[in-house]
Amino acid sequence: MRDLGPVDLGVLLSVFAVLLIFFGIDFRVSRGAARRHQRRALAFVSLSLLGEAATAIALVLTWVSLFLPAAAEQIDTLLVFIPGTVAIGCAVVLTVESVVSRLIGLRAGPD
Repeated sequence: MRDLGPVDLGVLLSVFAVLLIFFGIDFRVSRGAARRHQRRALAFVSLSLLGEAATAIALVLTWVSLFLPAAAEQIDTLLVFIPGTVAIGCAVVLTVESVVSRLIGLRAGPD
């Protein structure tokens, strides 16, 4: 696996910052939907929390690697890659769920 340079780490910082914003504002469950679909709501809220935690870990490790060169020697690229991959996977699943939910809402029509 190749070493990440300062430019790569800067790009990763921006990606993780955007992901944190995404997790902060994207997933909302209405009370009615949460009552009707408790398991589904719990699963996606848990997935959102997992993604947010993984993003925060990856963001901190990337920041340390970029701005504290002495500590960066002890941080392996996999320590940034693994939580970053988990965070991006969670974001993709939540995005697909959001799109499917909106399409179902459109097909159901106004009540």
